[in-house]
Amino acid sequence: MKKRCVFYLIVALFLLAAVPLPPAHSASEHDRERVTTDGEGEAEIQGQDLSLARGEALEDALQKAFENALVEILPLDLSLTGRQDILDQLATRLKRYLLQYRVLSELPALQVFFVNVEATFSASLIREDLVSLGIAWTEEGLGEPVELFVRVKGVASVRSYQELIQLFRKMANVKAATPYEVFGAAVVLRLEYERGLENLVEAISAWRSDEFAFRVEQVNDREISVSLVTMGDQPMDW
Repeated sequence: MKKRCVFYLIVALFLLAAVPLPPAHSASEHDRERVTTDGEGEAEIQGQDLSLARGEALEDALQKAFENALVEILPLDLSLTGRQDILDQLATRLKRYLLQYRVLSELPALQVFFVNVEATFSASLIREDLVSLGIAWTEEGLGEPVELFVRVKGVASVRSYQELIQLFRKMANVKAATPYEVFGAAVVLRLEYERGLENLVEAISAWRSDEFAFRVEQVNDREISVSLVTMGDQPMDW
């Protein structure tokens, strides 16, 4: 009886060894099939309808996250016009590429609803559609962004608040700018930038509009404190 059991065990092990195993996929190979980015969206609050504004801000945030995903995939030497043309063609297919998302933060402030999301898109599906458009791609990311907080004093209106956020989002090497806290006329923005703190501070100090300018008051590795002042109050030698 024992000999028969041993025989069956040997046969079973032989059969298991003969079954082909599925090919192993490394973590890096899996990661190349998807791209995860953040997106910041906003929508004006009409009356007291926060749910409608939140939904619109969420859609805007997902769209911004998709734009950031394309930035990581598209060739670095592609012109701005070329990038915009591709975005216009692929924007309507966002749901096709979207794998999952989660809301990182949401904040209603000064009649505007802000939503920050982290979204994961299918890089393979995006590349398939890029190939159909005759576009090559790059798999090299831009590196991990650094978190920084910017405290701005003197924000006295909703328009200034919105323009302020858009201004920081357009600055070189800034990947994200989202509202963090609001204290009366002082706001704190959360920035993610790639590199070059000195260049960022220089860009903030040099910024001018017809009405306003920044006065940098304090800088460290975690926070920049500035005041938003009118050009009439701002000495021109700083």
